[in-house]
Amino acid sequence: MNAILNNQQIPLEIMSTPQSKAVGMMGRDNLNGGMLFPFDSVGEQSFWMKDCNIPLDILFIVNDKINTIHKDCQPCNGLECEHFTGLADSVLELPGGYCDKNNIKLGDELSFQ
Repeated sequence: MNAILNNQQIPLEIMSTPQSKAVGMMGRDNLNGGMLFPFDSVGEQSFWMKDCNIPLDILFIVNDKINTIHKDCQPCNGLECEHFTGLADSVLELPGGYCDKNNIKLGDELSFQ
Protein backbone atom coordinates (compact mmCIF):
# COMPACT_ATOMS: atom_id res chain seq x y z
CA MET A 1 0.00 0.00 0.00
CA ASN A 2 1.11 3.55 -0.71
CA ALA A 3 0.05 6.93 0.66
CA ILE A 4 -0.14 10.01 -1.54
CA LEU A 5 0.70 13.17 0.40
CA ASN A 6 1.41 16.49 -1.32
CA ASN A 7 1.79 14.65 -4.63
CA GLN A 8 4.48 12.41 -3.11
CA GLN A 9 4.00 8.66 -3.17
CA ILE A 10 5.07 7.06 0.11
CA PRO A 11 5.40 3.27 0.36
CA LEU A 12 3.83 2.08 3.61
CA GLU A 13 4.41 -0.65 6.13
CA ILE A 14 1.07 -1.35 7.83
CA MET A 15 1.18 -2.08 11.57
CA SER A 16 -2.21 -3.76 11.96
CA THR A 17 -1.69 -6.24 14.81
CA PRO A 18 -1.26 -5.40 18.50
CA GLN A 19 2.27 -6.89 18.37
CA SER A 20 3.34 -4.89 15.30
CA LYS A 21 1.88 -1.70 16.82
CA ALA A 22 3.79 -2.29 20.06
CA VAL A 23 7.12 -2.87 18.29
CA GLY A 24 6.89 -0.30 15.48
CA MET A 25 10.33 1.19 14.80
CA MET A 26 12.05 -0.29 17.86
CA GLY A 27 15.57 -1.46 17.04
CA ARG A 28 15.43 -0.41 13.38
CA ASP A 29 18.06 1.73 11.68
CA ASN A 30 15.99 2.98 8.75
CA LEU A 31 12.49 3.57 7.45
CA ASN A 32 12.02 3.37 3.69
CA GLY A 33 8.77 5.28 3.26
CA GLY A 34 6.32 5.38 6.13
CA MET A 35 4.86 3.22 8.86
CA LEU A 36 1.07 3.41 9.21
CA PHE A 37 -0.75 2.49 12.43
CA PRO A 38 -4.51 2.13 11.74
CA PHE A 39 -7.01 2.16 14.63
CA ASP A 40 -10.64 1.01 14.72
CA SER A 41 -11.99 4.44 15.61
CA VAL A 42 -10.96 8.00 16.37
CA GLY A 43 -9.38 8.34 19.80
CA GLU A 44 -6.48 9.82 21.74
CA GLN A 45 -3.33 7.96 20.64
CA SER A 46 0.06 8.07 22.35
CA PHE A 47 3.43 7.14 20.85
CA TRP A 48 6.95 7.20 22.24
CA MET A 49 10.44 6.71 20.86
CA LYS A 50 11.69 4.03 23.30
CA ASP A 51 14.44 1.89 21.73
CA CYS A 52 14.07 3.58 18.34
CA ASN A 53 17.33 4.24 16.50
CA ILE A 54 16.35 7.17 14.25
CA PRO A 55 14.34 10.39 14.67
CA LEU A 56 10.80 10.35 13.29
CA ASP A 57 8.06 12.74 12.26
CA ILE A 58 4.79 11.46 13.76
CA LEU A 59 1.52 12.51 12.10
CA PHE A 60 -1.88 12.02 13.75
CA ILE A 61 -4.65 11.65 11.19
CA VAL A 62 -8.46 11.73 11.35
CA ASN A 63 -10.49 10.85 8.24
CA ASP A 64 -7.34 11.06 6.08
CA LYS A 65 -6.54 14.62 7.24
CA ILE A 66 -3.49 15.54 9.35
CA ASN A 67 -4.52 17.22 12.62
CA THR A 68 -1.31 16.94 14.69
CA ILE A 69 2.35 16.80 13.68
CA HIS A 70 5.25 16.05 16.01
CA LYS A 71 8.44 16.79 14.06
CA ASP A 72 11.87 15.24 14.49
CA CYS A 73 10.98 13.15 17.55
CA GLN A 74 14.21 11.90 19.07
CA PRO A 75 14.92 8.32 20.18
CA CYS A 76 15.15 7.52 23.87
CA ASN A 77 16.41 4.50 25.79
CA GLY A 78 15.43 5.25 29.35
CA LEU A 79 12.24 4.92 31.31
CA GLU A 80 11.56 8.66 31.10
CA CYS A 81 10.64 8.85 27.41
CA GLU A 82 8.51 11.69 26.07
CA HIS A 83 5.06 10.71 24.79
CA PHE A 84 3.68 12.22 21.59
CA THR A 85 -0.10 12.35 21.55
CA GLY A 86 -2.97 13.36 19.33
CA LEU A 87 -6.48 12.52 18.26
CA ALA A 88 -6.36 9.99 15.41
CA ASP A 89 -7.88 7.04 13.61
CA SER A 90 -4.44 6.42 12.09
CA VAL A 91 -0.90 7.51 12.81
CA LEU A 92 1.85 7.82 10.20
CA GLU A 93 5.52 7.72 11.13
CA LEU A 94 7.99 9.16 8.62
CA PRO A 95 11.77 9.65 8.77
CA GLY A 96 12.69 12.70 10.87
CA GLY A 97 12.72 15.89 8.80
CA TYR A 98 10.35 14.54 6.12
CA CYS A 99 7.59 17.05 6.93
CA ASP A 100 9.87 20.10 6.67
CA LYS A 101 11.60 18.78 3.54
CA ASN A 102 8.25 18.10 1.80
CA ASN A 103 6.22 21.02 3.19
CA ILE A 104 3.77 18.77 5.05
CA LYS A 105 1.44 20.78 7.29
CA LEU A 106 -1.70 20.56 9.39
CA GLY A 107 -4.83 19.98 7.30
CA ASP A 108 -3.01 18.19 4.48
CA GLU A 109 -4.98 15.21 3.18
CA LEU A 110 -3.71 11.74 2.40
CA SER A 111 -5.05 9.24 -0.07
CA PHE A 112 -4.18 5.57 -0.23
CA GLN A 113 -3.64 3.20 -3.12
